Amino acid sequence: MQLLVRILMSCLLLVAATASADELTKPLPADVRVIIDISGSMKKTDPENLRKPAVDLIVRLLPDASKAGLWTFGQSVNMLMPHRVVDPQWRSEGAQKAATINSVAMFTNIGAALEKATEDFATPAQDYRRNIILLTDGVVDISKEAVVNLNERKRVLTELLPRLKASDYRIHTIALSGDADQELMKKLSIATDGIFEVADTADELMSTFLRIFDQAVPAERVPLDENGFLVDASIQEFTALIFRRAEVPATIIVAPDGKEYSGTDPQNNVNWYRTSKYDLITVQQPVPGQWKVKTDMAPNSRVTVVSNLQLVVAPLKSNIKSNQALDLAYSFQENGQTITNKDFLDLLTGKALVSNQASHEVTEIDLATAASADGIFQHSLNGFGNEGEYDVTVVIDGKTFKREFVHHVNITDSAFKLEKRVDEADGKKTYMYTLTADLETVDVDKTKVTAVIKNSKDNNLERQLNTIGKDHWEFSFTPVQVARYDIVLQVEGMQIDGSPLTETIKADQFYFPDEASVLAAEQPVSEASSSVASEPAAAADPATEKEPEAEEESDNLLLYISIGIGNLLVLVLGYVAYRLIAGKGNKDELAEIEKTLATDSGSLKKDAAKKTAIDVSDDQTAHIPMGDMSGSEMSMSDDLMADNLFPLDNLDDSDSNKK
Repeated sequence: MQLLVRILMSCLLLVAATASADELTKPLPADVRVIIDISGSMKKTDPENLRKPAVDLIVRLLPDASKAGLWTFGQSVNMLMPHRVVDPQWRSEGAQKAATINSVAMFTNIGAALEKATEDFATPAQDYRRNIILLTDGVVDISKEAVVNLNERKRVLTELLPRLKASDYRIHTIALSGDADQELMKKLSIATDGIFEVADTADELMSTFLRIFDQAVPAERVPLDENGFLVDASIQEFTALIFRRAEVPATIIVAPDGKEYSGTDPQNNVNWYRTSKYDLITVQQPVPGQWKVKTDMAPNSRVTVVSNLQLVVAPLKSNIKSNQALDLAYSFQENGQTITNKDFLDLLTGKALVSNQASHEVTEIDLATAASADGIFQHSLNGFGNEGEYDVTVVIDGKTFKREFVHHVNITDSAFKLEKRVDEADGKKTYMYTLTADLETVDVDKTKVTAVIKNSKDNNLERQLNTIGKDHWEFSFTPVQVARYDIVLQVEGMQIDGSPLTETIKADQFYFPDEASVLAAEQPVSEASSSVASEPAAAADPATEKEPEAEEESDNLLLYISIGIGNLLVLVLGYVAYRLIAGKGNKDELAEIEKTLATDSGSLKKDAAKKTAIDVSDDQTAHIPMGDMSGSEMSMSDDLMADNLFPLDNLDDSDSNKK
């Protein structure tokens, strides 16, 4: 039987490894549905109608063999461009239709727009990776009645979103201005692992669209800097998107042979599209070598390539939590086949640049230098400490060629809000915590929260919390042991859209009663014991002490015996007194706890709003530090201490639930 289990496990691991390799060797082309708000409010938020050039650029950047469609919406939804495979004709028509975008519609029917653009949701998308790009400056607005709009917003989250998620759509959203329903758009994106962006002004639309386009249509690049870019012999075509500074009138590119280009040149396979802000240059069968760009380039400039030698990166998550690692896996393909030649792979060196969009701080991480037998490199990227937006740029140097891959990551907010406070009375500190769920994200009825309390003395407690009201959990405890405490909340459950929810929330870390006391208590006793031991050793030194006389020796012996008997009597009397007092305290505590456990569980939930914690910290047993006893006393004290750390009205207790 064990042999059979091992064989099955080996097969499963082999299938998993094969699936991972397939995911790297068969990157799916993009399917992009662009949905643009044309409501009347756009006249204010986008007065120059910068949506036109932004959509125009996306249309021109879409690669052949991808799929795309364009929709505009207000009260109703209009299809600008049919959803079909992209080719030169589609791009030409799409650019013309982008020029017709206006701001004349009434209302903002976000739900209908999403439904219209995803009418094929029931058809499996096995050959494409589905993406939606939604731009709006407003809220769900389909009626003059507020209750109708609220119900529609709820329908989008609880009915439409789960359906789109199940059909494997990634919803990327752009909120134009602070008036947009950013919470709704953020939920749509995070739930489907899309990117949520805010463009505070219309001037930011171009760069915002590009960030989302990078996520929806990841492309292979070569690094571009002030010295230009390197084209190797495997590159069949490159497309350079060069943004110019405002004062720069034109762009010139220089081929490795010294020939300069500033416009379309059919004879040399150069196609050039120029606007007031950027140049889009495509060169087929380019001359290998170092190409130069003669202009003052602005941010977002890049060079994408079509090559027989491809850097293939497994799909990366777009939304992660603080301090969570981003798992990176990549390989190289030549003519569609993953390269496993060790001599080639050993030449590769790589680095990842993690850039914080807010602080502009860049962390450089050296990537793994050894690939697995199947030619796949794997690395876990850290450095995502604070919430916000990050750019991850992967740069691979193959000595004779270079490749670059860019990915955007959002460190997202938790679906929970944690509040904590400390009450101090009668010399005791009580730590209280409230965890509130976002009801538009979390299915509270299907979610459980477990509080885990650990201290530096290795005395740990773990308790499941009962839900209070419809949206939150509470617990409190009064520490008694001098130690460092770590409080963690483990959440497991479901989201409203039906997806699993797992989150570990670091609730607190503190020293009790203070750091100095804890450090003093945890100092090793070896130094103190050695200094004490040195005194009798010195006294026993025969070179410095006289030989005691017989009479003095007899007197000292009687004195030692008297002291020993007296100490023994004190210890016995103290032990008896302790047992009497402690026994009474234990009985009183047990009686009180049993009385509480016997309370009807329904009444406990009914009175949860006026939560009262059972506080027995004045009893003697509550002041006995965990770990200071042994045997049956230790077992009883642990049970009492565990119950005293939490109020019983918000903990899941099997005994109370049975009664």
